[in-house]
Amino acid sequence: MTDFSNILDNVPHFKRYMTVDELHQRSADMVNEYPDKVEIIDLGESTDGETIECLKIGDGKYNALIHGFPNCEEPFGGNLLDYMAEGLVQDDQLREELDYTWYLVKCSDPDGARLNEGFHHGPHTPMNFTLNYYRTPNALTPDSTFPYRFGPLDLNNPVAETKALMKILDRVPMTFVSALHMMKWGGITYEVPHACPELYAPLWDVAKQFDVFPRKRLGTTLAPGIQHAAYLTPAKGWLKQWAAGNTNIEPISGCDMYEYAQTLNPYVFIQIPECCIWYDPRMWDDTPSETTLGESLKYADERSNEVNNFMLGTWNKALPHLKTQGRHKVMMDEWMEPIIKKYTNVSNPPFTFNKKVHERKATMAEKIGVEGRDDLYRMFYLGGLIRTFDAELENGGSEKLSGLRDDVSGKLQEYDNYLYDNYTVIAHHIRNLVGMSLGSLLHSAEYAKTRQP
Repeated sequence: MTDFSNILDNVPHFKRYMTVDELHQRSADMVNEYPDKVEIIDLGESTDGETIECLKIGDGKYNALIHGFPNCEEPFGGNLLDYMAEGLVQDDQLREELDYTWYLVKCSDPDGARLNEGFHHGPHTPMNFTLNYYRTPNALTPDSTFPYRFGPLDLNNPVAETKALMKILDRVPMTFVSALHMMKWGGITYEVPHACPELYAPLWDVAKQFDVFPRKRLGTTLAPGIQHAAYLTPAKGWLKQWAAGNTNIEPISGCDMYEYAQTLNPYVFIQIPECCIWYDPRMWDDTPSETTLGESLKYADERSNEVNNFMLGTWNKALPHLKTQGRHKVMMDEWMEPIIKKYTNVSNPPFTFNKKVHERKATMAEKIGVEGRDDLYRMFYLGGLIRTFDAELENGGSEKLSGLRDDVSGKLQEYDNYLYDNYTVIAHHIRNLVGMSLGSLLHSAEYAKTRQP
């Protein structure tokens, strides 16, 4: 086994998340300092014309592509890849023992990432996250528009950010890939495409080393904190629904990076260290609560329906006054469409559970994880509504929107108050998220080599 202690022991104590400009500058500085060990590959321009950069490090037998900001409001990947690049170029022995050529894209969605940078600097609170919230619509996000053709699906319209990643994937057969996704509530869920028991112990060990707990997430769990990543296969999910006769399926624009990479190398492996921004200390508690899982799931569903109904009523009132087709308006259009049309979700399908699961007592960790998630997540798209209304008002929009904005702000403050009245909300240390995830990527890259023919 390769010794990762040096690179993991020296993870910096980050105070905040890095901005797009800082990531660009750090890459330029690294190339100037280590011109014989790292190069910058220009992958082309984003939708808004910003250069998407890839650092190439090493010249090993195996190849890995890792990209940060697969969803633009998930910022830790920039810090991780910046430090990972530095660690690889400074440690010749580690680089040689890994025997990889690394392709590191610190930010695959710079346009969207810039719209969240008000959160990067802090404070790292749910309210500040919400007021700076933007999520690139699924139909336009880098990890969702790779070409896919099978049966009735003939999808081949990748966005600029996806084309940037394809420039590497089409040229280099990948052994290991990862997209640095980030959830908002919990510990760590390592997302894998299939059972890989040889990898579980190293993943648990690195989580323990950085004081991040395996997330007690309901679903297709293979082992504690390790889950089959069903959302990695939206195109296959769409086909499954279509074959069953469903005619009201969520529209998709393509497949994800893993599905696409498999068409180029069927032995490629992916592991996504899906960490979270916040947690409640009760998520460490595995003793039974007084609540059944069915009751917790019902609670979460009610919170989701409540905010969806509020947004739908507000949206219908606002729509005649929204004339500016900016990024936030496009985001809200996509968010509201499935609420209105009640599509079957295939890009991130909900889990279903049998009667026995509903009847058993939830552990305290499960109760807080399930219920707290929806108490938190319901805030985010209220922030999207506020930013959509603000963009219209700045362009001289109707004063009718000002009153609706006040309604949304009041609801958001109500949700924030409820969150802090009922939960202890703590932000994970960025160092812990970076160190834990980096260790998991290195162990997974080692495992991926064993799968190659």
